[in-house]
Amino acid sequence: MRFRQLPSILPLLLAVTLVSGCGSDNEENLQDGSQSAASSAGHPSAGHPSGANRSGANRSGANRSGANRSGANPQPGQKTKAGSDSKPPGLIPSFRMLGPESGFAFQRFDDIQGQRRILETNGGGVALFDFDGDGLLDIYMTNGCRLPVRLDDHSTPGELFRNLGGMKFEPIASDSLLVQFGQTHGCAVGDFNADGFDDLYLTAFGRNTFWQNNGDGTFSDVTDSTGSAVPQWSSSAAFADLNGDGHLDLYVVNYLDESDESPRLCPEKRSPDGYTGCPPTLFDGVDDVLFLSDGAGRLVDCTKACGIDGLNGKGLGVAVVDLDGDLKPEIYVANDGEANFLFGPPVEGVRSTLVPGLGAVPRFEDRALAGAVALNEDGFAQASMGIAVGDCDRNGLADLFLTHFFGDTNTLYLNRGNFTFEDSTRGSRLGTTSRQSLGFGTAFLDCDNNGWLDLIVANGHVDDRTWLRNEPYRMRPQLYRSRRDGSFEDVSDWSGEFFRKAWIGRGLAIGDLDRDGRIDAVVSHQQDSSVALQNETAGGNSIVLRLVGTRSNRNGIGTVVEVVSDVVPLRRELVGGAGFQSASAQEIHLGLQKRSDLTIRINWPSGSVDTHTRTNPGVWTAIERQGPLRTK
Repeated sequence: MRFRQLPSILPLLLAVTLVSGCGSDNEENLQDGSQSAASSAGHPSAGHPSGANRSGANRSGANRSGANRSGANPQPGQKTKAGSDSKPPGLIPSFRMLGPESGFAFQRFDDIQGQRRILETNGGGVALFDFDGDGLLDIYMTNGCRLPVRLDDHSTPGELFRNLGGMKFEPIASDSLLVQFGQTHGCAVGDFNADGFDDLYLTAFGRNTFWQNNGDGTFSDVTDSTGSAVPQWSSSAAFADLNGDGHLDLYVVNYLDESDESPRLCPEKRSPDGYTGCPPTLFDGVDDVLFLSDGAGRLVDCTKACGIDGLNGKGLGVAVVDLDGDLKPEIYVANDGEANFLFGPPVEGVRSTLVPGLGAVPRFEDRALAGAVALNEDGFAQASMGIAVGDCDRNGLADLFLTHFFGDTNTLYLNRGNFTFEDSTRGSRLGTTSRQSLGFGTAFLDCDNNGWLDLIVANGHVDDRTWLRNEPYRMRPQLYRSRRDGSFEDVSDWSGEFFRKAWIGRGLAIGDLDRDGRIDAVVSHQQDSSVALQNETAGGNSIVLRLVGTRSNRNGIGTVVEVVSDVVPLRRELVGGAGFQSASAQEIHLGLQKRSDLTIRINWPSGSVDTHTRTNPGVWTAIERQGPLRTK
């Protein structure tokens, strides 16, 4: 963990490190026969060189970074449910896995071999977007390839599934000319050229690609013409209007500096194949990239001009969201074993820089430490992967939830306003139930349309370590029902077959696939088929709102929608990015219980405000400053 910007807490962390490195744990490590930081763990958090597994459980079973956050640390394989094992009362969300009759069938290829290369671990992502403008959400799945990457290897392409309605799909990637090859991981969706058809940006190990939607059912590779190729190992990405000019910009998260030709290997004589996964602490991080649109079809690298270069954060997730209620975006980055970033406007000093061809561009300052979202409440960096964003306690401000490594807890940061957050992992009851899982994709979603955000998490280990500590490789996903007070209960056992089976979960995206007003989900797996989940919860009514900006960016990313009549705020924002390597549907979903005839207020990024009265449940399109809601 690096603290270039954290000098005020360095003495405290050093003291904790010295204390935690002494005594019985060192004896336990010696008895275990640990050879090195690399051989003692398969991930950054479990092999941190600066002190006793800071972001996960140490090898003797005690958990220093979160023991007081969620109670006693359970033993491997022990059931960890917050509360009773009996079925909780009330309406429980229910999801059905689509079968082969749906036409959705995809299994990602990852070149997983006995050497346990770190390039094998990140898996793939999912994008839900209406690529053909028929009003139905289509599905894109990224794919991997054999390593090292070869440009002439076209054997494992990604796949685009057209939604035919009624939860039926057909694969059409080859017909659409969206021919993605290589070691591709993540995706971001946005109408970059504002022509009414969403474009697709794909992150990869080696070279990212930008696919322009031609509006006729086909795509064109515009990576070179837009200047958006990133040659590093990228994970997640997000479109958003970062400088308020009405054009979509792009933030690309980069992970580690690694080679596919001569990858780093970590021998382990006790392992069945002689290796264990190398933790990211052994690798250098890579700067993220911030592109600003010039409004004429090109993206300009403004990473340095915007003040976010030189940080090398080992990023895996990103969300662009208004965290202080001023309708201006902040950028939150989940880093793996390093302090997370929260880029916002500088508290003082220079707020913009002149860039030729763009004029004044905003400068950002990392405010994560001051806002208490860089580290957990114990002052430790965690192995942050996925990000869920939403107002889960309904105080009118967006909260942040992060997934983490096995033996550690996931973390919920409740937004208290003015760039200050509270680590509510214990109070939310999300700690204990996450300690025996390793989370990746995640999202807040209102499963039962009652106005309160529930939570879904895809789990799966990065390395098969069943030979070492009985740590599961495949893990059960989790579904948490909101208790309507900022806390949650794990209802996975009763929410469908998918949540009772074990998978190696990675990317996850949500959206209303069958247009019944209930939020569905698609999950990408490693070494298993991907899964589409149909929400069959017998809940209330909802409004699904598609946004079309005129003065704002055309997708309306950054727009905040409110139900005016609610005493308890019901506020939803169209966020850029979020999740892990995935792009959820760019739509606003408002759960209404059984209500109708409501007044909603749409606050656009441009500053325009549209108010719509007597709004009833359904799927609607809102066009900025152009009259009533439309059905198409």
